Amino acid sequence: MTVMQLSQTAEYALRAAIWLGQHPGDPQTTAQIAEGCQMPASYLAKVLQPLARAGIVSAQRGLGGGYVLERDVDGLTLLDVLSAVEPVQRIRTCPLKISTHGSNLCSLHRALDDTLAAAEKQLASQSFGDLLRRENKSRPLCSNHGKTSAPMALGLRGGPRK
Repeated sequence: MTVMQLSQTAEYALRAAIWLGQHPGDPQTTAQIAEGCQMPASYLAKVLQPLARAGIVSAQRGLGGGYVLERDVDGLTLLDVLSAVEPVQRIRTCPLKISTHGSNLCSLHRALDDTLAAAEKQLASQSFGDLLRRENKSRPLCSNHGKTSAPMALGLRGGPRK
């Protein structure tokens, strides 16, 4: 059972931020990021829009332009990027609309919300700087060398995603 499954959009946003973190101050075109992270450029362009609105990336137009990270990798967390594209939805009221629960969560939904809160806390504690320093050179976070898929380990407790 998977407690937290990332959407393709969230995965692409995280990988794009990693790629840009690997190229500080060097504007990267959508095509460069897409090739480096093994994702479709057209989809990536849509993923980068909410990151730009959140002030995480910016686009530089013209010759030599592209996307750059606007935030230092040590101050940018996994939660920051995920919140820009797909915020974690906490449980505030009974999802089943059971009238007797009112605004108080039952023990089941309280436990699930507590789990979501713990996941948020863990995501907020993981900076992109941390990920880049832990990067295993034999399994890079994003790379187009050999045209293979680019694995992404979130570094959450319990080890990397498989």
